[in-house]
Amino acid sequence: MTGVTWSEPALEDVKALRGWIGRDSKPLADRVVERIFDAIEQVIPFPRIGRVVGEVGDESVRELLFRTFRIVYHAGAQGIVVLGVLHGGRPSDRREPRRWEVY
Repeated sequence: MTGVTWSEPALEDVKALRGWIGRDSKPLADRVVERIFDAIEQVIPFPRIGRVVGEVGDESVRELLFRTFRIVYHAGAQGIVVLGVLHGGRPSDRREPRRWEVY
């Protein structure tokens, strides 16, 4: 494993999240985003720490839960690729095409 790479859609998710939380508290938004980045770092030595994304059924597409968010990632020989940061209450199939289908 070589580290963590963030896909453009995942970075867009984080940017939107920061904006949404930042409407109420910019410092809180910055802390939450920082903690999301910190959370995914724990996956590097243990790529199977996250659970398999049920909608996908592919052992390499996993999710790490952080607060009310699902950090969806692909664990492969080249490292970890973050595919998206989704609100836990939001169905993942609302995005077309699904991020893990285009990976």
